[in-house]
Amino acid sequence: MVPGFHTSSLEFHAPAALVVELAALGFGTVAIRPCRGRMDLATTWYDTLITEIAAAANDNGIRIVIDLDAPFYDDPHSATPFALASCDADRSAAAVRKIEDWIERSVDLRPLTITFSTGRTGPPDAISIGDEQVLERIASRVTPLCQRASDAGITLSLRPAADHAIATVAHFERFGQWIDSDLTLGLAADVGEMLLGGEFPIGARLARLEHRLSCVYLCEPDLERGCDQRFGCGDIDLGRVWNVMTQSGFSGPGIFRACGHGRLGLDLAKEAIALTREV
Repeated sequence: MVPGFHTSSLEFHAPAALVVELAALGFGTVAIRPCRGRMDLATTWYDTLITEIAAAANDNGIRIVIDLDAPFYDDPHSATPFALASCDADRSAAAVRKIEDWIERSVDLRPLTITFSTGRTGPPDAISIGDEQVLERIASRVTPLCQRASDAGITLSLRPAADHAIATVAHFERFGQWIDSDLTLGLAADVGEMLLGGEFPIGARLARLEHRLSCVYLCEPDLERGCDQRFGCGDIDLGRVWNVMTQSGFSGPGIFRACGHGRLGLDLAKEAIALTREV
């Protein structure tokens, strides 16, 4: 695999400067995420910021992954972004437009992939995970998005997330029956979400889906604090997952993420890269 790091783990650092620092540590992929007032399509400096990140990535041989699952970006009262699977036509249409906007405004970055989750079908008490009608509805919305991204030279990847319409890697596999086999839609597997979904053994399950994987987010949720565990402090041996995936032949990025520990600075990134060198 290619070692990657998620810039949301170091929220106090400037993204373009982080690209340079992470490249020096040995990372080959950097994930960035929207943030209101910072990595924000609505700001006047967005294009300048993207130009800076693109230049830093190009100069340092870094590929960019854009992670659209940004807490509170769309709604200051909601940590769940987008609502692609919503049964509310207006909400789902708004989600489609937002993804389209990110596709169009990210072309200069030449991202390796743009990842997104489906969101819920409705209120928490109306979740309908894996329902055939829901999968059909998602397919009707994802298909034109994938085609639009393909026209722009970008690949979209779906990230299963707990309590969403597509909540697990197994749901993603099933969703494959509702989309055209010629459609390019990758899987952005999230190890933390796989843990919540009881999908074990993680490495072996991902290795079986290697042909669909575009990237793997290597993280573990800290449910008490509402963030990620610091590397090496949780129950998942991320180093072991890394080794299993590498041995499987997967050559895409494994992106380490530990949101909530930004005050550790670049030491956090050093802890992550060390996991890729353990035997």
